[in-house]
Amino acid sequence: MTQLPIPVHVGSEPPDDWDDIEARQRQYTEDAGPYLRDKRRPAVAKADLDWGALGFEPRWVGFDTADCAAALQPSVYSGRGADEFDRFRQGAERRGETALVISPVGEVDDASRNVHSVFGPPVDSVSVGRTYTSIDGRVIGRGARVRAAADLGDADGQLALRLLSCNPAPTWRSLSLRGAVMHSVFGPEEHAAEGELLAILETELGEPVVAAWISLDGVERRYLVPVETPWTLLLSWLLEQALPEFVPGAMRRARRPLASDEELMTRRERDVRAALAALQADYSARREELERKLEEAQGAAVAIREGLLYGTGQQLVAAVRSVFESAGVIVVDLDVELGGTKNADLLCTSGGRSRLVEVKSASGSASERAYQDLLRHLREWPNLPGATPIDGGALVVSHDLRTAPLERSLEPYARPEFLAAQTEPVISALELFVAWRDEDQDGIRQMLSGPVRAPVAPSPAEAGSPVVDAEPVTSGAGRRRWFGRRRVGS
Repeated sequence: MTQLPIPVHVGSEPPDDWDDIEARQRQYTEDAGPYLRDKRRPAVAKADLDWGALGFEPRWVGFDTADCAAALQPSVYSGRGADEFDRFRQGAERRGETALVISPVGEVDDASRNVHSVFGPPVDSVSVGRTYTSIDGRVIGRGARVRAAADLGDADGQLALRLLSCNPAPTWRSLSLRGAVMHSVFGPEEHAAEGELLAILETELGEPVVAAWISLDGVERRYLVPVETPWTLLLSWLLEQALPEFVPGAMRRARRPLASDEELMTRRERDVRAALAALQADYSARREELERKLEEAQGAAVAIREGLLYGTGQQLVAAVRSVFESAGVIVVDLDVELGGTKNADLLCTSGGRSRLVEVKSASGSASERAYQDLLRHLREWPNLPGATPIDGGALVVSHDLRTAPLERSLEPYARPEFLAAQTEPVISALELFVAWRDEDQDGIRQMLSGPVRAPVAPSPAEAGSPVVDAEPVTSGAGRRRWFGRRRVGS
């Protein structure tokens, strides 16, 4: 059976008219009057939009629209589509059908805004014909997270999934209804907003960013979508989901019900269609759950990640403590326990063995004095009141903070004589981060106990000579990218 194109009203001049307008704009350039100079072809009137392939017959401004199945970006302005939209709506009402409308919200190509407010960001507004109601859209900041609203029908759920899959994502705008205030010689007359706004996509605060407006008389169902949404996406959704659900009569008139009318489907077709709808609903629910879990994981990790990679002072100490505790190490904050900075930063106990942990940071290369501070704390520890037995110490160093983390060296020290003289483990904050990132709890505990080297010679402090910082290694071999590396237990 031959299928017919479905007529839809488009609230714009035909593409040929726009070709002429743009030719005159190029001809007159700056000499063109404001009306001609400021006109911009809407995306719905692009010449490359293949209406026939998409299954539609566009009825532009100036065409009869009484038998149209839907209205796309209609206008409320006289002489620019208001009469055509009114005839479309009357035709749908007379047939007892839903007047299905799609209205993009927003401006593109630096076009002028509809409404400007001194109390907030610019407002994009869509006026609804026959009422004093407008639907305002206020731009939300970049990176806004949106999700499908609850309890969506088949068509609305499909629209939500398609818009969530848009790449790049459109600019999201918070939608709200607004009434009007009319002024006359008798004073201002307020008109409340009419109809109901049903959210399809919403922010975490519950603000609708894609919605369906239902008129007070129930005739009109108007979809508000971001202006950046491709019309190919909207038209395919209109043909495959919206019209079969809300305007099935239009599908019958176009001889398309054999494939889309549920009453004419076989049992197998109905079962597969129901299974597909359930799969799509499950996908939406699982996506929302995974996004929530990702947000929770990021919230839990951000403090430790920032602390280990860029933290100093107490921020770094807190991050190191959290990492050790995540590996089952018992940690005591000695500044709190002793009432001030009287010794090392942390007392860590694992497997019945306790160690003092000194935590240091350096914007450049690590200072060898930090290790001498640890040795001094170990010597002084037995003299503190109520000091518990310890098995040594460990130094955690976060160095080269002015360098991007992935460009830093894993080893804070490089001088061979200094490395050979170490008797207590030195832990790079970067290496600690890698083990924490990979959830290598055994590796974290092994870093704390560390390999113990026999002393080669007395340290400069113990020998009474001044401590001199070693020069950092700056050759290409001294710095290497460390991402992806896992520490091997010693």
